Amino acid sequence: MVREGPVVVGVDGSAPSLAATRWAAAEASRRRVPLRVLLAYHWRVPWAAFAPGTELAHTAQQLADAQAEGFGQEAAAASPGVEVSTTATLGRPAETLLAAGASAGLLVVGTRGRRTTTGTVLGSVSQQVAAHAACPVAVVRGRTGPAGPVLVGFDASEPARQALELGFVEAASRGCDVRAVRAVDTSVGPPAMGAPPLLHDATEVRRVLFDEAAAQVAAAAAGHPGVGWDFDGVAGDAIGALARRSRQAQLVVVGNRGHGGFAGLLLGSVSLRLLHRADCPVLIARA
Repeated sequence: MVREGPVVVGVDGSAPSLAATRWAAAEASRRRVPLRVLLAYHWRVPWAAFAPGTELAHTAQQLADAQAEGFGQEAAAASPGVEVSTTATLGRPAETLLAAGASAGLLVVGTRGRRTTTGTVLGSVSQQVAAHAACPVAVVRGRTGPAGPVLVGFDASEPARQALELGFVEAASRGCDVRAVRAVDTSVGPPAMGAPPLLHDATEVRRVLFDEAAAQVAAAAAGHPGVGWDFDGVAGDAIGALARRSRQAQLVVVGNRGHGGFAGLLLGSVSLRLLHRADCPVLIARA
C-alpha cells in the first residue's frame, strides 16, 4: 500500500533538485496529495551562529524563502492542480528531511546538489535520507520520462516483498507494467585451508530460487489484476542486472535492509549502490 501523507521534496537550488521537484509534483498529482517543497540551509560564516538575529541572517532567510518559492512555482507549473507549499528552514538538509519524513507519504531528493547562495549542499543527503527515512524515498536521477515499465528488484526477503507491492501500486497509478527481476549469484570462493570443497548444482539452485520468486510475484500480481507483469530470473549480480534494465524503465523499486542511526549507513546494499548506477529514478520501499 502507498503510505498516506504529502509528498515532500528536498531542494537545494541545483538542476538535479529542480528535476526532482517536477518529478515529485507529478507523483503528488498521481497520489492526489499535497506537495511540500522543503529547502534546508546552514551557515558557512564561522561567527554567524553567535548572531542569528543580524541583518545577515535575515537576508539569508529571505534568499532561502525566495529560492524555495521559485521551486514551488516550478512544481505548480509542472503539475497544475496540485496543492503546493514551500518551506525554507535553517538546519542540516538530511536531518531536516528525515524529520519531515515522519509525517510524509514519500520523500523525494535529487542525486547530487551544488552549493548555493544560502550555503545549501545536497551532496550525500540522498544516501542518508534513503538509508534512514521512516517513509519511502525516491531518488530522482537519469531519465524522468513516463516510458517503460516499473522495474522491481526482488529477492524474496521481507523488504523485497514490500518493494514488490509498492511496485504494483506505482505501476497501476502510471498505467504501465511491472517487471520483476530476481538475480542469483551462485559462485563461491575457494574453500578454507583444510576444508572440503563446497559442491552444489548451480543450475538447480537457480531454478529452485527462480521458481519460488516467480510464484511470489504471481501471488502479488493477483491483488492487482489490471497490471501486466513479467518475471526475469538472472544469473549474476543484482546491481548490474537492475542497472542495465533501468535503461528501459521509468522507475526502479527496491527494498532496503539498512538499520537505524547514521552509523548504520549500508553503502554496500543493493538499494544504495543502485542510486549511483540506475538510469531512471529509484524508489526505496519502507514498511
